Amino acid sequence: MNARRLLVLIALCVALVPASSATATYPGAVGRIVFTSDRAGSSTSELYSAAADGTDVKRLTWTDGFEQDPAWSPDGSRIAYESSEQGRYRLFVMNQDGSDQHLVSPDAISLVVDWQPAWSPDGTQIAFASTRPTGGAWHIWVMNADGTNLHQLPGNMSQHPAWSPDGLRITGDDGTGPLYVINADGTNERRLTTPPEGRYDEAPDWSPDGTSIVFSERTFDGTSSALYAIDADGSGEQQLTSGAYADYEPSWSPDGTGVVFTRRASPGGYFQLYTVAAGGGAATQLLSSGRNDMGPGWGSSTVSPTPSPPQAPRVQIFSPTVNGLYFPGTTDHVFYTCTSDISFVVSCIGSQPFGAIVDTSFAGLHQFSVTATDLEGRQTTATVSYTVLDFTPPTIQLRTPVDGGTYDVGENATVDFACSDGVGGSGIRYCAGTRPNGAPLDTTHVGSFTFQVTALDGANNVATATAIYRVVDRTPPSITITTPADQAVYTQNQVVAADYTCTDEPDGSGLASCNGDVASGATIDTSTVGDHTFTVTAADGAHNTASASRSYTVIYDFSGFFSPVTVFPTANSAKAGQGVPLKFSLHGNRGSDLFAPDSPAWAPCDSPTAGSIVASGTLSYNASLDRYTFLAATDKAWAGTCRDVIVTLRDGTTHRARFAFGK
Repeated sequence: MNARRLLVLIALCVALVPASSATATYPGAVGRIVFTSDRAGSSTSELYSAAADGTDVKRLTWTDGFEQDPAWSPDGSRIAYESSEQGRYRLFVMNQDGSDQHLVSPDAISLVVDWQPAWSPDGTQIAFASTRPTGGAWHIWVMNADGTNLHQLPGNMSQHPAWSPDGLRITGDDGTGPLYVINADGTNERRLTTPPEGRYDEAPDWSPDGTSIVFSERTFDGTSSALYAIDADGSGEQQLTSGAYADYEPSWSPDGTGVVFTRRASPGGYFQLYTVAAGGGAATQLLSSGRNDMGPGWGSSTVSPTPSPPQAPRVQIFSPTVNGLYFPGTTDHVFYTCTSDISFVVSCIGSQPFGAIVDTSFAGLHQFSVTATDLEGRQTTATVSYTVLDFTPPTIQLRTPVDGGTYDVGENATVDFACSDGVGGSGIRYCAGTRPNGAPLDTTHVGSFTFQVTALDGANNVATATAIYRVVDRTPPSITITTPADQAVYTQNQVVAADYTCTDEPDGSGLASCNGDVASGATIDTSTVGDHTFTVTAADGAHNTASASRSYTVIYDFSGFFSPVTVFPTANSAKAGQGVPLKFSLHGNRGSDLFAPDSPAWAPCDSPTAGSIVASGTLSYNASLDRYTFLAATDKAWAGTCRDVIVTLRDGTTHRARFAFGK
């Protein structure tokens, strides 16, 4: 008798332990947990789905066989599992809500068993354990998700395959001892664990980041088992649960923070689902059904399924009516029924309570749904659509122009209005003004003007809004500064002529004054390095004033390092331990306070910050050559290395040279 047909054995009261596994999906949301349970009756096992906190349990399958070993597809849309419904255990795939259940096991003789499916991280392949081709020894096989391209993996591994998140490796056990890992292409099988005598490791599962593997280590009689985690290379083994209970079938949460597993708290007791933190510690019971819940797989889907079981209850919705038309404020009442010919209806819930007033809180299309649930958990949901009519005209907010407002000649005002049909309206079909929303308001000349907006809603209700505004002369002059440009950069003592103009608007009071820090055409200040500001003020005949400023920066007139240092990134040969002369000119004696803090500095080549050290050395100035020389010290230990010297000047500019050091 095969030890992995756990629920069948439970039905026969044989005290064996679980040996199925369900792998976690790969990095994603902490979604729902799928598991197998005999809570519907000990003669069968079905698949169920629960929220990550153990709530919202939904039954997914209804068969006369045993469904177990569920495994989520990486995208959370499908579930692979094994079923004995068709006479022997074979692999099936279904949607996350239990629909579209279809066989994917390739054809084989009647003695062959396929189970323990595990998805590849791209969702295109499934690895599984099988007694192919003759129903004899167990091996790991791989096929496409639709059952094509079947091939066997070589080696000792024969049970509980689990695919690494990068898709390159598959781990598993041999059914009686250690864990193994093999490349997905069937090469290089390696042994990962060596369990103590009398125990064996089984049911491994990769952490979502691929760095760890969780597994259970159990006695041969199955009465004791604990969870362990190891690094992906087999090192760093860590015990996660105490071993005081029988813990099996671990599955990582998609975010890698926890593990869900099966626990049997006492011999002969029921199997229940528990969770434990990724680092181990006290376990928390997830579900308590009073029956056997086991074989969990933790997925990334957070969608609560709506299964469609066979012989589900019937739902009839009498009010609101299908495609009905309703006026706002109607007093019609919600009316529906839920019935079943084969069971008791334990829940009949509508999106509005039975007897409530039909929802007409907004105009347009509405949907009303009713869900019925029978004693066995089968559900049916029915939905009708209806329309609420609209007789209320739209509302208009006219913000610009303001009714009774005044605007300057040439003022840059923007037309601003909005049309709304309000909460519950039929929506705006047309909303337009004398000028388009967002267009410039007409302020080209003085006078009195009328602006109008018209709105039309989806029910052809019309509304208008009008504003009368005046245009007056209150606009200050405008200033255009061409030079210096804002954020411009100049070299020290560079000759830069100021260039600016002041103008008054057409039909304005005329320009009275236009003054800058220097006259237009005169030289701006570039005598000192650093940040500078240039300001121009203007006034018109109506005493409206304006001011404008531009910021510019003055830097040293640095033209590069002189020979023999070559232009970066070409490397200069240098002898480690001897000083390196860095020669440069700033076109004049700028003093000795040239460098920024922690400059110059040495750094490994192509590493602008990592590993940098402040360069020691001496700085001198030769007036006759107008040349600075910084003699940078080096270290004999630099022989055979490449280093960059980074010179940051006090003006904030950075210059670099590269040296290859020899002995």
